[in-house]
Amino acid sequence: MAQGVCKLTGLRGKFVKSHLIPKALTRPETPGAGLIQSGPNRIPIRRWDSWYDSELVIQAGENILTALDTWAVSELRKQKLVWSGWGAMRKLTTEATSSFPPHWGLRSIRNIDTGRLRLFFLSLLWRAAASSRPEFSEVQIRPQDLESLRYMLLHNDPNPLSFYPIQLTQLSTVGIVHNLTPLRQIKTIPAIGDGPERSVPIFRFYFDGLIVHFHCQADNDGVSESRVSVGGDNELLITTVTYEQSFQRENLELIITETYGP
Repeated sequence: MAQGVCKLTGLRGKFVKSHLIPKALTRPETPGAGLIQSGPNRIPIRRWDSWYDSELVIQAGENILTALDTWAVSELRKQKLVWSGWGAMRKLTTEATSSFPPHWGLRSIRNIDTGRLRLFFLSLLWRAAASSRPEFSEVQIRPQDLESLRYMLLHNDPNPLSFYPIQLTQLSTVGIVHNLTPLRQIKTIPAIGDGPERSVPIFRFYFDGLIVHFHCQADNDGVSESRVSVGGDNELLITTVTYEQSFQRENLELIITETYGP
């Protein structure tokens, strides 16, 4: 590996291979079968390894990211927030989610460190924004925001919560196992009570049946302090949707159809 300055620690040393999304969460359903990888304006391809960057961090920086990854993978699986934690299940049990028939649901999780979980997700945002890999090119943030993310990771500090608030949705039934590059989108937040409908720019990350929304602007209505925002409360509320009715399925089918035809 080449020598250089670690983008996380600022120290000089030998670069190491660093996964931008943990490899444990981007594995095929059948070992050795490969994964479908898709993204906007990209031909779907089959990969045997997830995305990594060889000029992002040295070992000291990788140690920080690995500690977050190791903890998060274990917790996400234990809480059944990712498909690889479901075992033989093909859908979430009624004990795990409150159902809003026919396709939507809501989960409440209390026994997880939401602050540490927020740091893990922020580390994914930092990696994507700091990397030069073309697959992550839609994740563009201001240099001062990138520096703030770096500081938060170095000092193990998930605050302020209004800085790129995070909300989660998980797929409540198992679908096609695939990777999707992060997307920049506009999210519509419906009117609630006296509040008007709003449109918020987001970065959308997906892996192993879990969808992560990073709001690209600070909210001024208290959402970042609420139960729907990761780190905003000891209880975390997560929306669920079946794979069959999800954007995830529609987007994957659209990309394949545009590439190969109906």
